[in-house]
Amino acid sequence: MQRFTLAALFTLLLTTLSHAHEITPTIINAEIAEDNSFQLQLDTNLEALMLGVGSAHEDTDDSPLAKEYNALRATPAKELELQAKNFAKALPNELKFVDSTGEPIALSFELKQLTITENSDPEIARESILRYQAVPSQPIEALAVSWPEQLGNLIFRLTAGGELKAGLYVMAGEQSDLIEIGASGTQSQSFLDYIIIGFEHIIPLGLDHILFVIGIYLLSQAWRALLWQVSAFTLAHTITLALATLGLVNVSPSIVEPLIALSITYVAIENLFHHSLSKGRIALVFGFGLLHGLGFAGVLGEIGLNPDAFITSLIAFNVGVELGQLAVIALMFALLGFWLGKTKYWERWVRIPLSLVIALIGAYWFVERIM
Repeated sequence: MQRFTLAALFTLLLTTLSHAHEITPTIINAEIAEDNSFQLQLDTNLEALMLGVGSAHEDTDDSPLAKEYNALRATPAKELELQAKNFAKALPNELKFVDSTGEPIALSFELKQLTITENSDPEIARESILRYQAVPSQPIEALAVSWPEQLGNLIFRLTAGGELKAGLYVMAGEQSDLIEIGASGTQSQSFLDYIIIGFEHIIPLGLDHILFVIGIYLLSQAWRALLWQVSAFTLAHTITLALATLGLVNVSPSIVEPLIALSITYVAIENLFHHSLSKGRIALVFGFGLLHGLGFAGVLGEIGLNPDAFITSLIAFNVGVELGQLAVIALMFALLGFWLGKTKYWERWVRIPLSLVIALIGAYWFVERIM
C-alpha cells in the first residue's frame, strides 16, 4: 500500500511536466444593460478556439493540430479577421445559458466587433476581442453558463445594473453555478464564489503553487517547522496580493512566472541539505511568498473583484487560497506523513526523492518560461 501510494505520487509529480503552461482561458465580460440588452465581450485566443485546441492539450504543441495552429498564429491580423468572420458570428451559439429551472435562455447574438491584435512575437499567443449583443425576449432573473470542453476553460464575469454580480472560473465542459441577477444574497454568494476561485487556483489549477507547498512540507515532519513556514508564506503572499490588486505594485508575469518556478527548485534543493527549520529558511519562504502573491494577483486581475465588496472579495479569494494550501498539506500527511513520517523510510524513500523530483520540475519550468 505504501509503495503504491509513493509510486502514484511520483507519477502525479512527473506528469506535471507537461502541464507547466495551460492554454489561457477565454474571458467573457457579460453585461445586462438598462435597456435589457445582453452584451458580451470575449477576450480570447481565437486561433485555439477555431481549431478546438482547448483544455485537452495544456500545451498547444502537444495537439495534433499544432501545425495548423501555428499557421493561423502566423497569419496577419487583418487577413485572419476575414477568415474568422463566419466562425466569430457563430461562436455565441456554443455558449449555453440556462435559467433557474434549467431551461435554455433563448438568445440570438449579433457580432458587433472583431479585433485581432497583430502578432509581433509568434511565440506568444495573441489576443482577439469579440463583442456581441442580444435582446432577450423577457428579463433575465438568473442564469448559468457553459460551453463545449474543446473550447477550454472560461472566466465569466456578469454585470447587471452597473453592479458586478459574479466572477467565476468555469472548467471546460462544465456548467457554472447559478447567478442570481437580483440583489438578494449577492454579497454572500460573491464571497463564496471568490473562496471557490481561490481554492481552485491551488487545486487543481495551481500546479506550481502545489509543488512549492509540498516542498515546504518536506523540510521536516515537525509541526512547528511547518507552522512557521506556512505562516511566513501566507503573510508574504497576502501582502503582495493586496498591493498588486490595489494597483500599488505591478510586475510583469514574464518576470514573476520564471521566478516562481525558480523558487520551487530552490526550496526543494535546500531540502536535500537541510532537514530542520532555521531563521534563514523562514526568511526564504517569506521572500518567495511575495513572488507567489504576485502570481495570485495575476489570476485575480483576470477574473476581477466585485467593486461593491472589494475588500471582502479579496479576503475571500485569499481564504480560498489558504484552504487549498492546507488541503495539499493534509493530503500529503494522509498519503505519506501518517504512514512513513516516523519511520526509517521517510528520509531515503520519501523526503529526498520527492524533493529531487520537485527541484527538477521547477528547473524545467524555469527554462521553459524564459524561452
